[in-house]
Amino acid sequence: MDTQLEELLIGYALGILSADEQQSVEIQIANNPLLRTKIQQLQRTVHQLALAAPKVQPTPLVKQQLLARARASKQTSPITRPTARRLSLAWALTLALLVALGGWNIGLRGENNQLRSDVAGLEREVADERIRRVQADERIAKAEQAVSFVVAQTTTSRQLAGTEQSPTAVGTMYMQPGNQTAVLVVDGLQPLPEGQVYQFWLARAGQEPIPSDQFSVSTNGHAQLVITADSQVNDFQQVMVTIEVAGGAQSVPGTTVLAGNL
Repeated sequence: MDTQLEELLIGYALGILSADEQQSVEIQIANNPLLRTKIQQLQRTVHQLALAAPKVQPTPLVKQQLLARARASKQTSPITRPTARRLSLAWALTLALLVALGGWNIGLRGENNQLRSDVAGLEREVADERIRRVQADERIAKAEQAVSFVVAQTTTSRQLAGTEQSPTAVGTMYMQPGNQTAVLVVDGLQPLPEGQVYQFWLARAGQEPIPSDQFSVSTNGHAQLVITADSQVNDFQQVMVTIEVAGGAQSVPGTTVLAGNL
């Protein structure tokens, strides 16, 4: 294929030929299947380049600069038609490539932003997982402490019974003489709705109950907690478990669900 015919085919695909040139190309395409295949390939390539990036409307200033450059080009020394066609084709192909590269660059920026977002999400997940592991380690440590306390030879136990509000509930409090620490194990309590908690209280004879730890129970109504009193547990005569608003009460106990004497 000679150079002039190839330029005409490219110009036809880009839509920059004159009416006569376009008609001439169409006649040759109609009589030559190879040329028809060639022009279809060129048109697909131009279409793909056009879709490679979003359309951008040039600003009025850019339009004025392009028109001024075109007028200045016309005022220079004349050039032969084949040379002018080559320049037009070169400009058209260059513009198409720039548009495609611009779209590719925008796509890369979008992918980079998405990658940053994904990395930030993974970092948050890692941080959350670390917190969960720390909390799990704390629960394991407390469970081990409770087991060691319960099986110690000096440990004694006291029973807590359910009240009318929770007749199936039972509890056991494990304590040691002269120790401020105690372990409470409860079963049969109903899981509370959001905004409520169970709270443990200790009371000395003839005095107001002292608020202690707040806790929740599992779906089967079980809970185990280690309690630290303000003095040795033997100084107290009564204990109870109540239902309180989340955050707990500081003076007046709420509804009692478990109670016992020490």
